[in-house]
Amino acid sequence: RIVRSIERADKMIQNLLDANAIERGELNVKLVSTDLTSVLAAAVENYRPRAAAKQQTIHLENAALPVMVVIDPNVRVQVLENLISNAVKYSPKDKNIYARLKAANAMARCEIQDEGPGLSAEDQKKLFGKFARLSAKPTGGEHATGLGLSIVKAIIERHGGSVSVRSTPNVETVFEVSLPISRA
Repeated sequence: RIVRSIERADKMIQNLLDANAIERGELNVKLVSTDLTSVLAAAVENYRPRAAAKQQTIHLENAALPVMVVIDPNVRVQVLENLISNAVKYSPKDKNIYARLKAANAMARCEIQDEGPGLSAEDQKKLFGKFARLSAKPTGGEHATGLGLSIVKAIIERHGGSVSVRSTPNVETVFEVSLPISRA
């Protein structure tokens, strides 16, 4: 319990520092050409044990070939892990989570889909706001700071990409991150 509490406090502090740097315009990024297929696979593998603890299954539908994007190595995993973490956190037991990566029209599109409670129209309006408190609650007693998605959005936009959500209450939520494919 102590280790989990320390990890939770560390994550909260890091989120606050990231949010503060973003607000001040001091989010420095070092752009490196990166294979997003391997980053997504690693993020999925990292969360399989947490999903298994809730009897959830994470399905990886990765692109057949490497999908190269230009992104900061320090934030590439943070973005995908935040979205996968949320899918695990907000989905009930015995549900599926899908992580998909596709390349089309010079864009890499990564989708994280869950079978959780979905988001109301009201929640979707404030979803990417700082310290957003939504009606959906974690299903396994996990904690939420309300900062993760605002940080994800700022990071992705700083990299020339976009993040969006579509959701059907009581059915699913799908987050899509789009980033330009590297020409190098």
